[in-house]
Amino acid sequence: MKKWMALLTALVMTVLCAAATAEEKTETAAVNQEALKLFSSEWADGFASIKVYAEEDYWRVYIVNESGSTEWEYSCRFDEAEQALISRDEEANVKTEISIDEEGSEIDRKDAYSDGKARFSLNGEGKLIWKDEKEDAGAAYAFEKIGWFQGVWIAGEDIDSRWELYCYWDVDEPTEAETYSGYKVEIERYEGEAYTHWTYGCNYDPENNTLTSFTGTKEFAEKEGEPISTVYDDGKAKFFMDDEGCVRWTDENENAGEGLQFSMTNG
Repeated sequence: MKKWMALLTALVMTVLCAAATAEEKTETAAVNQEALKLFSSEWADGFASIKVYAEEDYWRVYIVNESGSTEWEYSCRFDEAEQALISRDEEANVKTEISIDEEGSEIDRKDAYSDGKARFSLNGEGKLIWKDEKEDAGAAYAFEKIGWFQGVWIAGEDIDSRWELYCYWDVDEPTEAETYSGYKVEIERYEGEAYTHWTYGCNYDPENNTLTSFTGTKEFAEKEGEPISTVYDDGKAKFFMDDEGCVRWTDENENAGEGLQFSMTNG
């Protein structure tokens, strides 16, 4: 349930932002490069998420609260003196309330207002602070930078043997790693009747935009319905994005990720 809740949040945000890659966000010369380095990313505090990216000569900010019941969308400008993104009064800045049933499916949505005001800045720990100047909805949050990894990614065109990679924010994952950022990566592959599954807990490195595992397990079953056996539980891996905005997997145990290029999918 936790996995699918996290994936649902990630996919909602992916659809809203049309799965724009980091490279696509840097193409406009009008965007301040310092702001790009500071703000362009997905950010998370628990299951609440923010996506910040550049569009033409302004910034787009999408926010989803932890339950998925409220969304905010702001059009912002970068204030170089204040080192902050500030909402633009000439554009609609919308809060949307969403009705969700017991199974987590959306049944209705309506705009609460379109005249929101907000500013976004970084605190001394590098976390994104959302100052909602209309109703102070951001007071309880301090968002951590997590890059653009969340979502469902696939490699290979043959549906019977393709690879699927699920990357999501797992806030309850126990760890002693001081820099843990809450990522879990699961990779699945069906090859004929055989099923292989890798699971990694990962730290995010914002300087290098990479995920590095601190736990790793590989499991295998000969065919569907048969018991799944553990192949190893000391797996090590790294994940990074290439110049095309695709995820690459460096498997340090057996190089299973060699040559694979995972592309984002909306479902």
